[in-house]
Amino acid sequence: MTELPINQVVCGNCLKVMKEVPDGCVDLVFTDPPYMISSEVVITRERNPMKFAKFRGKDVVQDFGEWDKFENKDEFFKFTFAWVDEAARVLRGGGMFCTFFDRDKINFVSRHLQEKLGFKHKDYFAWIKSNPVPQARKVKWMSGWEIVGMWQKPEGKLIYNYQLGQHPDYIKTPICMGNERLDHPTQKPEAVVKPFIEYWSNPGDIVLDPFAGVGTTAAVCKRLNRRWICIEINKKYCEMARRRLDKVERPLEVFA
Repeated sequence: MTELPINQVVCGNCLKVMKEVPDGCVDLVFTDPPYMISSEVVITRERNPMKFAKFRGKDVVQDFGEWDKFENKDEFFKFTFAWVDEAARVLRGGGMFCTFFDRDKINFVSRHLQEKLGFKHKDYFAWIKSNPVPQARKVKWMSGWEIVGMWQKPEGKLIYNYQLGQHPDYIKTPICMGNERLDHPTQKPEAVVKPFIEYWSNPGDIVLDPFAGVGTTAAVCKRLNRRWICIEINKKYCEMARRRLDKVERPLEVFA
């Protein structure tokens, strides 16, 4: 790679693309990777007896796509630790590594970052969904929140924009909906991503997202005057992200 693909959505395997990125050249890693939580189960929602028969809650599809399927947990963690290692390598000293992850598995990622790579655990952050998907099977509570882990790379200056004011370690928003919603099963709202980009980076900084999906991280970066390198293996999602970014207005002051 002769030059960094700044402000681009690179369509490819993040393990291959990141190997061409130099050490310590990005200021923040923020991503939403595969969790290995997909299944072939489809939960059929019951009709609401208080409404006409044609009105019914949507069936709950738990198959998110081939990108979230692995033969077993060993293969999943082999893949996970590989991308974590590469993203950590290209992150500058002192930079923040932030990722969504499955609540049941995030401790394995935290241990790897701390014990193998020397990162400092900073905090966990909760995205609380104001409209979670109902539990159609009636065997447990609704899954109403998701977790983001935050770790700092050693030997460098931390960026934390405290002047923006106090912020709790959670945010409460609806799931992604309305005009923002695109055809991606696990798309996160921009409102959830925004605090991470605002607080843990400065204008002009480079943000890496190895699992860009439909470009939510890039869209927030463009609105906040950050540069980005976004990687996505799915060609359909790459095109959707690019079209989305074409519609996002860039701030007056541009860093290129």
